[in-house]
Amino acid sequence: DEFSEIREEIARATAKFPAWPNDPLHAMAVLQEEVGELTQAVLDASYDFVTAETINQIRREAIQVAAMAVRFLASVNRYQYKPAPNHVQGESHV
Repeated sequence: DEFSEIREEIARATAKFPAWPNDPLHAMAVLQEEVGELTQAVLDASYDFVTAETINQIRREAIQVAAMAVRFLASVNRYQYKPAPNHVQGESHV
């Protein structure tokens, strides 16, 4: 079932990339990268010929999104919530 596949993906991804960002914005970037891949797979299926493989790709991407969402959630109490450093831009930087 989907939940066992998500658990397997969490284990695979954590083994491959055990480090996870300390700040929530970088963690969200990891999650959003996976959402972007899911979006691309859905767009491909919506505007190209749908095959069993395109549906399987959507399914794989959705499982990866779910796994990254769980990893994000697992660290929600450990993130360092603080503003990022900023710099001033001006005409000399264009």
